[in-house]
Amino acid sequence: MSSISKFAIAGLVAFSVLAVSCKQNDPDPQNSTTTPTTSTTTADIRDSLWAYMQDVYLWYDKLPTTFNPHNYSDPESEMDALRAYQPLDQWSFVEKASDFNSYFSDGETSDFGFWIKFDANNDLRVRYVYAQSPAGKAGVERGWKVTSINGQAIASMSDDAIVSAFYDVSSTTFGFQKSDGTAVSIPLTTATYTLNTVLYTNTYDIAGKKVGYLVFNSFTGTPSQNELKAALTKFETAGISELIVDLRYNGGGDVDTQTMLANALAPTSVTRSSVMFSYQHNKKLSDWDETIKFSKTGSLNLSRIFFITTSSSASASELLINNLKPYLDVKLIGSATHGKPVGMYGFEVMDYVIAPIAFKTVNAKNVGDYYDGLAVDAAVSDGLSKNWGDPLENCLSTALNYIQTGSFTTTAAGRLSAEQEVKNKPFDLKTVRDLVVKSPALK
Repeated sequence: MSSISKFAIAGLVAFSVLAVSCKQNDPDPQNSTTTPTTSTTTADIRDSLWAYMQDVYLWYDKLPTTFNPHNYSDPESEMDALRAYQPLDQWSFVEKASDFNSYFSDGETSDFGFWIKFDANNDLRVRYVYAQSPAGKAGVERGWKVTSINGQAIASMSDDAIVSAFYDVSSTTFGFQKSDGTAVSIPLTTATYTLNTVLYTNTYDIAGKKVGYLVFNSFTGTPSQNELKAALTKFETAGISELIVDLRYNGGGDVDTQTMLANALAPTSVTRSSVMFSYQHNKKLSDWDETIKFSKTGSLNLSRIFFITTSSSASASELLINNLKPYLDVKLIGSATHGKPVGMYGFEVMDYVIAPIAFKTVNAKNVGDYYDGLAVDAAVSDGLSKNWGDPLENCLSTALNYIQTGSFTTTAAGRLSAEQEVKNKPFDLKTVRDLVVKSPALK
């Protein structure tokens, strides 16, 4: 017998995060009036996967009429084959329930705790660090340059060798160049820790206005909601009138967390009849369609909000932006988002979670289908050489400058060309599994 986990997934390609959504209806073929074309009580998970895809999958009509699950050695390869029938689908997945649930139960993960990316100068930089991780406790900071791994210079290593040093071993010695130019060698051993989803907060006084800045990295449910509430309380106490929300690496996550944050950021003009977004399923399951309304919380009453995004901003991150657009002056800075206007449910079957794309979302103006991502108002490169909160960091400085001058003007170094974005996208040092665990998107 299978059971539906109370969430929905919204993930990204470079980075994804499991998104969670509590639905009023029970989206489980065994509990609905819809009869699966293949029994989901079979002892073979491959048959169950095929059954769910035939009934729940948003694009079930794209699937072949004849399909033999037993032609595939495992459910993962079967899902790959089924997903190929809809080129838009980059996200449907199946994985061991133990791996899936460990991340969302308590926000725990096990690794070195910092993530890296090549910048436009081909320097390998620390993108972000989790505070309670081995790297965080060792003092590693965003913006540091990774110069060596186990004594070998980065310039002499292949991408595969670098990835292996991060994902395939439990102990590695990293050489860093700090922001002040000094060098340090730090040995790290992987460990289990609770990640912090709010990476940084600050306030700035700009042109007589109090500006809040929030770096939010993952929608992971209760843990991230508690962190967000603390940050929002800080901003309310400070009396901010402008807010910059940095989602540049946020691949999505728990949809309830998105709803909580949207309610806090919405202007006081929204009412309980104001539409936040709607779920739309396939025609078999149209009775599962649902419209979510706003329920304003907190004292923030913004008329404008800035979002910093990249191609790693996906799923619940995009949902948040799209949901606020009908009610606020929304400005996007950085590069276009990933493009995932759809979400999944996670069905626990035996020892697996089956997560097919099951619905799309649209905002109050019926806008969705942003498969090419949400476009930015100012194309600005990621300031990887700067730590969080540095007012000279490319994206943050662009937002602060707009607040002060009313226009987007950036330096030549800060402008982002299409060529740079293409160069930066492929090497994010995240595996497909990390995409799911760190940023899928049960939306």
